[in-house]
Amino acid sequence: MNMQSKKLSLRASVLAVHSALALLALGGQAHAADAAPDDAVTALTTPGSSLELGGGWTSEGSAKAHEYSGMRGKGPFLIGNVDLRGGAAYDSDDATRWRLKLRDLGLEKRGIDAEYGNQGRYRLDLHYDEWLRQRSDSYMTPYLGAGSNLLTLPSGWLPPLVPRLSTVVPAQGTAGGANARGLSPDVTNANGIVAGVSTPPTAPQLATAANIQGTDLPMFNSVDLGTRRVRYGLGTSIDVARNWQFAANLIEEHKTGLKPMGTVTRYTNGDMSATIPDLIDQNTEQLNVGLTYATTKATFNVAYYGSLFVNNVPSMSWANWALPGNVQTMSTAPSNQFHQLSTTGSYAFTSQTRLTGNLAYGRSTQDEAFLTDVSTPLVPSASLHGLIVSTTANLKLVTRPMKAVSMDAAYKFDERDNRTPVQTYGYYDAGEAKTGTSLFVTDFPGLGANANINANRPYSKRLNQLEANADYAYVPGQAVKVGGEYQSIDRYCRGSWIDCVDAAKTGESTLRAEWRLNPMERFGARVGLSTARRKVAYNEDAFLALVPAAKLSPTGAGGATAYGVLTALGLTGYGPVLGLPTTPLNATQAIFFPNNNALANAQYGNQNRISELPGMRRYNMADRDRTKLRTSVSWQADERLSLQAGLDLNNDRYGHSVYGLKSAKGTALNLDGTFTPSEKTSLTLFYSFEDQRSRSAGNTYTANSATANVGGFTAIEGGCFATIALRNASNKIDPCLDWSADMRDKIQSIGLTFAKKEMFGGALDASLGLTYSEAKSDIGVTGGSYVNNPLAVAGAALGTTAAFYIPASALPTVKTDTTEVKINLRYAFAKDQAFRFGYIWQHMKAQDWAYAGLQVGGLSGVLPTSEKLPTYNVNTVGVSYVYSFR
Repeated sequence: MNMQSKKLSLRASVLAVHSALALLALGGQAHAADAAPDDAVTALTTPGSSLELGGGWTSEGSAKAHEYSGMRGKGPFLIGNVDLRGGAAYDSDDATRWRLKLRDLGLEKRGIDAEYGNQGRYRLDLHYDEWLRQRSDSYMTPYLGAGSNLLTLPSGWLPPLVPRLSTVVPAQGTAGGANARGLSPDVTNANGIVAGVSTPPTAPQLATAANIQGTDLPMFNSVDLGTRRVRYGLGTSIDVARNWQFAANLIEEHKTGLKPMGTVTRYTNGDMSATIPDLIDQNTEQLNVGLTYATTKATFNVAYYGSLFVNNVPSMSWANWALPGNVQTMSTAPSNQFHQLSTTGSYAFTSQTRLTGNLAYGRSTQDEAFLTDVSTPLVPSASLHGLIVSTTANLKLVTRPMKAVSMDAAYKFDERDNRTPVQTYGYYDAGEAKTGTSLFVTDFPGLGANANINANRPYSKRLNQLEANADYAYVPGQAVKVGGEYQSIDRYCRGSWIDCVDAAKTGESTLRAEWRLNPMERFGARVGLSTARRKVAYNEDAFLALVPAAKLSPTGAGGATAYGVLTALGLTGYGPVLGLPTTPLNATQAIFFPNNNALANAQYGNQNRISELPGMRRYNMADRDRTKLRTSVSWQADERLSLQAGLDLNNDRYGHSVYGLKSAKGTALNLDGTFTPSEKTSLTLFYSFEDQRSRSAGNTYTANSATANVGGFTAIEGGCFATIALRNASNKIDPCLDWSADMRDKIQSIGLTFAKKEMFGGALDASLGLTYSEAKSDIGVTGGSYVNNPLAVAGAALGTTAAFYIPASALPTVKTDTTEVKINLRYAFAKDQAFRFGYIWQHMKAQDWAYAGLQVGGLSGVLPTSEKLPTYNVNTVGVSYVYSFR
């Protein structure tokens, strides 16, 4: 072909395209037989619309299988999708465009998106989204009123008992008698140890148990637990002038539903727990407003962000299942606000050097009224008066001084300054009744001996971070990147009488290096290594900020204070690391550290021991050495075959932590490959493996005592001591009470997807997806504990063992196997019409020992919920008709 013929051919092609576009501009009035516009050109110049309508059916209404799918219950569901697009013609002077999209109309995850705009001038967006998250469909409860904030027990409810252990429901403040295990015939019909002898229940005891079970068990009813989120959004962007753009969006979200919430009360002089259907009714409003200036060299933005959270449920109240007539109440998350002003900018000094930065200032406030009753006798103000001031600043310089070298440096400042006033509060644990008189009656008159005298701790944090990196392509196809980072964190509480945080100062240094290999266009590899060291000055007495009475002298202490004694003796709240003293303690030490035990609760006005074991470190505030390895390789063998692989290794070591998290290791492997023999056929295979391991250590602290026998017997089988007297004298330092837990989580997944297009004359597209995953969790435990022999009672045979040391054993494996198969077919029986067919098979098999505690007869102080393991086998099928048009 000569040059002239080439020109004619090109001119003919251009004329053909122009002719096709002209026909499109006529709005389709020309007869198809006269001219058919090119499909590719049409797709680019005329937006397409579609309508889809159909239905489906699912074989099982499993909450877990359909947790986020929007399907609710077994049976039929509607398929409905609409996507409409329009606007002015592509070749007109009008740049108006619009779109209306309606998604999943037949499911409870539906949404609507609407857009309208004029390109280069303005844009308006409207959004509506709705999601249903199904938490559980097997939760059972006897409580009436689910869906409200007042839960009552049915008339005639009988507190469950195990009659051979207790025959009387206690009055408030007396010894406990209610026992949730009494709901199980297997428990109440079983023998019990009475005076060292296995004894069956009596006929009256069996009758009492049967009456309770016959009355209470039918009162349990099923309640579906789940949450629904409904979100509305409105947004706009306007090009107000050359280089200037204004943008704003408003989002309002309403969340409703029920979630499980564990509650506890000590009103019956013992911990009694119930998992109640907690009502959720919350509103969150978010507003973003910003003005942006942008040129080729500089950008600048100033913005406002506001968030308002309103909880429409101020509290939850529920009847005490162990003591009818008693109602417990608990406050919920308080309403709050956050407002922030920010500015962001960048400036290009040259085409190779740019500086960016931002500055933000925000205020969070919370001033909801406190919920009080007789169990909160000391409340100094009506509300918290909570205020947190947040300040952040970032600065980053990026430069490329030469073609093979690029560098960057960054600084970050982030401060969360909690300015909430510190005040002292008095309360009794979980509704417990007042008993006795506090040792701090002079400073806090009217409080009982069992009161908690606590101060709030307004935690604040200030972060300074420096980072620098350099990248050098030293030869074609190879490059290295090195970098470093230093992070300093200061933690504090404004107004606390003593340091309130375990680690007031933390410093962490990180070094990174990466090597990249790209010797050819189709092959690439990357290896990255980083190492970090965190150093912490740990404070084991930070708990004292919670208990301001530690700086006061309790009755009978002769003017001494807990803090003063700790300081003088150089001790932490754990006290001396010693056994029972062989010589009497001095008077002061005996008051605060009786029998060399931990600081006595009464001496700092708190009912719960909150001091820490010496050497205990919270993992996020502990010395740590961290190493990370990141590798990846990719190979595009040819246009048909591509392979990728990646291996990541993590290793965290907490060398100075005697107790707490000691180590954490992780391995992650990813493999995938894609084979595309033609444009119409593709196959992808993948495999992933993740292995997470961690080791923790602890101690089962038990107080020293002078007790020398159990029922008159003294011998111990196993453990570190031969007799009760020796063990009890060394309870605090017994090495057999040390324990460790080795936890391992392994997850592996394998899957494939296969797609084939334009079969049967171009009418049928098909795809198949298959995934299988297996997750295992194992916890191996070392250590053990002592258990008194129930047969060691007066009158037992000589030589009876008083106690046994029971070595710890590994917990049963928690395992979940999940399989999913997806099939999708699309058959186009006309150019603008098609049928779609979809099928999903979901299968899960699980085993988890934790669910045993939720069943009837599982726990004595916990009302059962009978929730079942998330095991399912679900088939879902759907068929729809799709109509496409322009």
